[in-house]
Amino acid sequence: MGKLNDLLLVNFEVEKVYSEMIDDVNDDTLRDFFRERAIERNEFSKRINLEIEALGQTPERIGALSKNFYRLKSKFKNLTIVDNENDLIDEVFNLKQDSINKYNEVLMQPHLPLKLCKILVKQRDSIQATLRVLKREYAVVA
Repeated sequence: MGKLNDLLLVNFEVEKVYSEMIDDVNDDTLRDFFRERAIERNEFSKRINLEIEALGQTPERIGALSKNFYRLKSKFKNLTIVDNENDLIDEVFNLKQDSINKYNEVLMQPHLPLKLCKILVKQRDSIQATLRVLKREYAVVA
């Protein structure tokens, strides 16, 4: 359950970064993007939390955020201060790719219940779909 709890934390932290970006960006399209993605990650976190409980485990409560969160938050904040939309989109792209990798790590674990696998695949695919839109709309190159 360690990797599943890590995924829960990742979703929580990404939601928090996205939520904070809503007030920091000037572009309405980006503001809407961050709002929608924050809501999506909140739903992902709730669902993962429920699945951990359904497996008879106790989700690790998020008391202290990881060092990675503060680094990420700082990076996003700095990009909004200098109003660098292209670099901000690149960071969103990287964050989404990192999230997809985390999902894949969890999905590679043996003996995951089928119901949980389906939920995680659906969440991962949703992140990938947004990534494809970003690539197309902003011509982000990996």
